[in-house]
Amino acid sequence: MSDKIDMNEKKAIVKKSKKTKNLNTVHLGLFKTVIPLLIFLGRLIYNVKADGEKVKDIEGPFLVIGNHTRPIDFIFFSDALYPRKLNYVVASNMYLRKFYGWFVRKYRTISKRQFTSDYTCIKNIKRNLDAGTNVLLFPEGRVSIDGTTGYISPTIGKLIKWLKYPVVAGVTHGGYSGAPKWGKFRKTDVTLSLEQILSKEDIMKMSQEEISAVITEKLQYNDNIDVYENGHKIKGKNLAVGLEKILYKCPNCGAEFQNVTKGSEIICKACGNRAVYNENAEITPVGDGKAHKFISDWYAWQRECVGAEIEKEDFELSDDVVCLLNNEKINRFVEVGEGVVTLTRDGIFYKDNGKFKDLSFKIQNYATVAFKMGENFEISEEDSIYRFAFKNGLFSTKYVLAIEEINKKLYQ
Repeated sequence: MSDKIDMNEKKAIVKKSKKTKNLNTVHLGLFKTVIPLLIFLGRLIYNVKADGEKVKDIEGPFLVIGNHTRPIDFIFFSDALYPRKLNYVVASNMYLRKFYGWFVRKYRTISKRQFTSDYTCIKNIKRNLDAGTNVLLFPEGRVSIDGTTGYISPTIGKLIKWLKYPVVAGVTHGGYSGAPKWGKFRKTDVTLSLEQILSKEDIMKMSQEEISAVITEKLQYNDNIDVYENGHKIKGKNLAVGLEKILYKCPNCGAEFQNVTKGSEIICKACGNRAVYNENAEITPVGDGKAHKFISDWYAWQRECVGAEIEKEDFELSDDVVCLLNNEKINRFVEVGEGVVTLTRDGIFYKDNGKFKDLSFKIQNYATVAFKMGENFEISEEDSIYRFAFKNGLFSTKYVLAIEEINKKLYQ
């Protein structure tokens, strides 16, 4: 037999080689070294108790869904499943962070443009599953704002129906209270238990609406009440610092953006109203002050107030911002302009001062948006991510609430 390989054989080998390379859906080196290290640190620092016992006998790959309470939730789910290979669907703006961005790019995670259709992401989820790699997806699309379940797009049912892979679900408890979006890390116990909620057979016989309903039901949680009712403690100093980023409205006088925090207290500069955020996640008034019992209650009240405001046809919010745009060549957001962002019932409008360009977005296309509390909000459109950073960052929470309420009440 000749040692020479003819051209057809060579092409077949190259094709097979490329196919094999594509099946390496995650960086195996990082999976075998960094992920175990992160799991160890999660148990050590966050006292994580992750249980995957109920899903250990599932054959073949599956889609994992969970609630999203902090950026490092993927560690908790990895803990429950390791050594089963797991890839993660990650918001595309995370690729632009200095240190976290390096890891998610190198690991070959699945990029997702937040709150907009992303067919490349869908195809990559399917590619990973077909290659035998489990995939972790957070249907809420962003870290929880108030410790409760966020918006879940009904298209999740359509995705699962198309994928035709079993679905495993889990809800972390204690994750939000230990690292709220508005504050710094504090010590809590984190628990997670996984279970299969949909088999292939279930998916084949159920409608996408029925599947969506199951997903939404399984991911319901309120971390504030969980901590309170289970007698857990939030350990740390200055527990209330940062609360003004989410609780911007005074329940006593109604003033907005006048709340400040010090230690464990939230105080209104306009009327002097005071309340304490306790280690059991409860908010209690001081003296004759007023307060809603939990962060989620206070936030829900603010939503009601915004909902009443948008009933007026002339509703408008308008503030000074800096406009930044994602730059994938350097994996950073770059300042491109400065101007005014205006939100009305008709849309989101950016008027530039002359350096960049004017922009407009239809609210009916955005049930919600990504944002960094106390700083900015983002709009994804095709391959562009526009970040609007407020001169007064506290405005961001009200803008996002208003976008959600306008979309829900006028366009759904």
